[in-house]
Amino acid sequence: MTQTEPAKTARDAAEPSTCIICRGTNFRFAGTSHGYRIFHCEGCGFHFVHPTPPLDEIAAIYEKYSSNTLYSAKADRKVQRAMKQIKRYRRLAKGPRFIDFGCNIGTAVEAAHRLGFEAYGVDIDEESVGIARKQYPSGRYHAGPVESLPEDWKDFDFAFMIEVIEHLPDPHAYFEAMRGRLKPGALLYLTTPDAGHWRVPRDFTAWKEVFPPQHLHYFTRKAMRRFLTDHGFEVIRFIWSPKSRLKVLARKL
Repeated sequence: MTQTEPAKTARDAAEPSTCIICRGTNFRFAGTSHGYRIFHCEGCGFHFVHPTPPLDEIAAIYEKYSSNTLYSAKADRKVQRAMKQIKRYRRLAKGPRFIDFGCNIGTAVEAAHRLGFEAYGVDIDEESVGIARKQYPSGRYHAGPVESLPEDWKDFDFAFMIEVIEHLPDPHAYFEAMRGRLKPGALLYLTTPDAGHWRVPRDFTAWKEVFPPQHLHYFTRKAMRRFLTDHGFEVIRFIWSPKSRLKVLARKL
C-alpha cells in the first residue's frame, strides 16, 4: 500500500483544492463520519476523506485485521464464490498467470489455482498472508506493499482487486506500481463500493460503506472510468449489481 502524507496546513485540512480523479475544483461537503470530513466532487461524483488521515492512524488498522477470523470461518464459501467469478471471465484472460492484489487469507488465489492458473497473492497484512500460506499452500504469497513485490512477480495475465482501492491513501501510486506487474492486454477485475448506486442514501454518511479511516475513497462509474483510463486501462464493461457495489472489467493497454 502506498501512503501519502497528511495535510500540512490548516487551510489544507479545511477543504480540498483539486479532485485527485478529474482535477476539478468544485466540491460539496458531504458530512462527517467518525470524526472524518467527507467531500463530494461535483465534476465526477467522487467522494473522499479530507484530509488524508495520518499514516500511523491508517497503519494501526492493519496491525491486527479483525476480519481475518470472520473470513476464515467462511473461507470455503469464499473460495467457491471466487471460482464462479474467475470462471465467468477467464476466457478473456490471455494467459495462465493470476494475481490477487489484496488477497487477504488467499481464497481467490486458491480458487484460481483450482481452475488451473499459476496463482499469486499480495496483501499488506502479514497475519492474513500467514493464514493464506498455511491454509492454501498451493499459491505463492507476499506480505507488504505492492512496490515491494519480488522482481520475478511480473507478466501477469489476470488480476483481481476486490474491495481494495477504497482503502488506499494514494490509489494513483498503487496503480502505477501494480500496472508495471501486468502484461499488455492483461485483464483486471475490480470491485469497490459504488458511490453512484441508487441504494446510496441521500445522506451520504448514513451509507453503510462509509466508515473512515478504513474507507477513504468512494468511486462512481464516471470517476472509475476516468481513473482507469488515466492509468492505461480500457474499461471493457461495468457489471450490474443489485447491491451498492461497483464491479468493473478492464484491460491494460
